[in-house]
Amino acid sequence: MNSELFKVDPFLKYEKALKWGEVLNGRIDSIEVHAPFGQQMSCAMVELENGLKGLIYESEFDTHKYRSLVGFIDHTIDFNVLDVEKRGLDPAQHNVFDRENKIVLLSRIQALEVQRNDFWALPDEQMVDRVVEGRVSGFQDKALFIDVSGVTCRMRIQDYEYGWTDSMLKKLPLGAKVVAKIISFNRKKQIVELSRKELLEDPWENVHLHYGVGNFHTGVITNVVPFVGIFIRLRAGIETMAWFPKRMPEGNLVGKTVGVYIQSIKKEERRIKSRITNFPHEVY
Repeated sequence: MNSELFKVDPFLKYEKALKWGEVLNGRIDSIEVHAPFGQQMSCAMVELENGLKGLIYESEFDTHKYRSLVGFIDHTIDFNVLDVEKRGLDPAQHNVFDRENKIVLLSRIQALEVQRNDFWALPDEQMVDRVVEGRVSGFQDKALFIDVSGVTCRMRIQDYEYGWTDSMLKKLPLGAKVVAKIISFNRKKQIVELSRKELLEDPWENVHLHYGVGNFHTGVITNVVPFVGIFIRLRAGIETMAWFPKRMPEGNLVGKTVGVYIQSIKKEERRIKSRITNFPHEVY
């Protein structure tokens, strides 16, 4: 029997995906320069099945203009096989399946459009308190931007975790997965606010299981406020404040480990008062 009869066309899966508008995903393994439609530009190269390569040229990657796509290398993204008709092009003249070079033209923008429409099709009662998974798509000092199903959502600094977070810049790397809850949305403006903190256990609920008055612990200094005190993180979401000891090492204290003596705990006020007993590893 001829073995050729059992060979599967490696492009078949992607031809079907184009026909049905299916959203697929894959890993970007390089950024290269190509000219898919006669114009040279940066392209994201995606690992596909059956030894094929997917090519997403820059203008089909995102409506947002990135300085460089290099930061997306090794990240998994969603995509559609490029539907050139949606771009007003003739499929007979612009073939998305390059069989000679085993390349398939893809579009991340078209996949985001599909996902965005599905996201906003949900009724209001299914939006608030819905738990979603997204990927970090941008940073501000006081917020993270997270791509959820093609929708750019915002997470404010106070909604990331319990305790003090001084800045969201580089808190998580670009493309990192984040699981969070939708806490508010505006369909007209297409604004979505997320909270990761609401999915975490409140550390103050069981503070007395870990800390007691008269006990000694270690913590890390997070802030020094003149005429107020030294703030020390005992664990995620639990901080204590101590007054300035008579003997302190010189220089920046933030990030240093200290020993503390617990003087009082006020759970309702989320406040622990302590006294610094020593700066470990410091030479006096």
